[in-house]
Amino acid sequence: MHAAGYDGGSIRRSTRRTLHTAPALALLCALAVAAPARTSADAAGERKRAQLAGVHNILVVPPFFATDTIAQAAASNRQAPAATDRPASDQQATNRSRLTREYAQMLQSLEQFVRTRLPARVTTRTPFHVIDPDALARAFKATGIAPASLFQTGGKLKAGRFPLPDAHAVQRLAQEAHADAVILGALDEPRKSNGHYTFDPLAGIGYDDPSVNGKAGYFVLLGDGTEVLHAYLETIQPVSRGRRSHLLADWTDVEGLIIEDFLDELTRYTPQAH
Repeated sequence: MHAAGYDGGSIRRSTRRTLHTAPALALLCALAVAAPARTSADAAGERKRAQLAGVHNILVVPPFFATDTIAQAAASNRQAPAATDRPASDQQATNRSRLTREYAQMLQSLEQFVRTRLPARVTTRTPFHVIDPDALARAFKATGIAPASLFQTGGKLKAGRFPLPDAHAVQRLAQEAHADAVILGALDEPRKSNGHYTFDPLAGIGYDDPSVNGKAGYFVLLGDGTEVLHAYLETIQPVSRGRRSHLLADWTDVEGLIIEDFLDELTRYTPQAH
C-alpha cells in the first residue's frame, strides 16, 4: 500500500539544461538494462489503469514544502526585537534573519503557485472532476486533519527521503469529501547551482551551465487508501540570463514543469480528458 521512500536512485529526472557532453554509451547501457523489465512494467501499468478506471471525483490536496524553513522564519519573526532595541553587534544576525524571512516568503509564493496550478492542470489534462477547494477545506475541518497529517513523519523530509502517505488519514479525508481518489504532493526546497566544469570517465570534461532545480514527491491514492502510483521528480533548467536576478521566476517555472512531469506520468494510465 505504501511506496518506498526516495532513496536517491529512484527519482525521475526531467533535465532541461544544456550539457556540453553527450554520454551516449551510458544511455545505451541504461536501455539494455531496462529492456528485461518491460513485461513487468506493462503488467503494473494495466493494474494502474484498472484502479483508475472507476475514479471520477478526485481531491487535490495542496502540496507543501516538507521542511521547517517557513515555520522557523515565522517563529524568528515573532521573536525578533524592535529595530531600536537591537545592539549594533547584532547587525549580522539581523541581516541573516532578514534573508531567511525573504527566502521563506519566496517559498510561500511557490506554495501558492502550486496550490492553484496543480488542480487547474489536473482539470485540463485528466478526465477527473476536481472537488472544489471549499469542499476540501470543509473536509479538513470536519476530520481535524491538516495536509501534513496526510503523511507519515509529520510530512517532513527525513535524510533526503520524501514522506510517505498515511493511508488511514487519506481514507478518512476521502470519505468525508466523497472522493474516489486523492492526489498528494510534498516538495523539497528549490536550489540554484552556479556553472561548473564536470568530468565523466566516459565522456571526458564537460561544463554545466548555471541552473535551478526542484524536487517533489507526488502520490495518487484511491479513496480506501490504496496507493495507485507515486512519482519522485526532479527538474533542472538553466537560469534566466540577464543583468537582473529572476530567481523566483525560475523556481516558479521549475515547479510548473514538475507538475507537468507528474501529469505525464498520471495520464499514462487514464483516458484522455474530454
